[in-house]
Amino acid sequence: MRAIFVGVVAILLVATMGASATVTKVKWDGGGIVEVRWKSDDDAKMTCYTAGNKIKGRLIAEDKNDNPYGYGVDTSDVKVSARVKNGGEIEYWFKRTDSYKPMYGKAGQEVYTYIISDNKAKFKWHSWSNYAHYRSCNYGWQNDNQIVAKGEHYILHRFYVNKHNGASIEIGADGKTELTIMNEDHWGKSFKFGKGCGCYTNAKVTIKGEGFFNQVATAKHHLETDTGIEIDGNAYYQVYVEFTKGFHFGNFALEGE
Repeated sequence: MRAIFVGVVAILLVATMGASATVTKVKWDGGGIVEVRWKSDDDAKMTCYTAGNKIKGRLIAEDKNDNPYGYGVDTSDVKVSARVKNGGEIEYWFKRTDSYKPMYGKAGQEVYTYIISDNKAKFKWHSWSNYAHYRSCNYGWQNDNQIVAKGEHYILHRFYVNKHNGASIEIGADGKTELTIMNEDHWGKSFKFGKGCGCYTNAKVTIKGEGFFNQVATAKHHLETDTGIEIDGNAYYQVYVEFTKGFHFGNFALEGE
C-alpha cells in the first residue's frame, strides 16, 4: 500500500497483517489534500483522493490473502467515507485487475466517482472483488445517499465491466443532491446498476434547485430498465433532464449484457 498525504491534515495510518488478511486503515481530519493509493497484490487497486478547506474521512482496505479454491486471486475489500466542507472535491477509483479467466472471463471492471462542490459534499462507498466478480454492496455500510452534495456542485459516477457494458450518472446542480446507488455488480459480461448483490433495489435521486441529470448505459447484446424499457443489440440508453426547481427519479436501476 502506498499513501500520499499533502497539506495541513491530521493523519492516522495503521497497517496490520494477521494470519491471513492484510488490513490498512487511514483516517484524516483537517484541511489540505489526502490521496491514498492501494494495491491488493495483482488482484485489485484503488485510489481515493480528498481535497478542501475542511476534510474528514476514513478508509479501510483489506487484502484477505485467502486464494479461494486455489484460483490464484485473493478477495479484496475497500470501505471509504469522505466529506468536505467549505468547498472541496472527492475522487474514488477501484479496478478489479485479476480473475480466474477459464470460468469467469477477464478482469478490468471499474467503478469511478468524482464530486466537487463549493459548499459541502460527502461520499460513502464499499467495493469488493474476488476471482469471479466485482460488487459495490453498500447495504449494511450505507443504505441510502452514498453521494450527497450541497451548493454549486458536479457529480459523476460510473460502473463499467468492459468498454461495451456499463452505466454512468452525471449531475450538475446548484442546490442539494441526494444520490442513492445502493448496489451494483457483474457476472461475466453482464452487469447490474443500482441493484444486485442479492439485495432489494435502491436506486434513486432527489435534487433541490436547478441543474441537469444525465444517465447513460450501453450494452452489447441486451439492456433493460426497471421502468420497463428493453433494448436488444448494441444498446444505448440515455435519460437527460434539465430543471430549474428540482428533480426526482424514484428508480433508475437497470441491467445489461
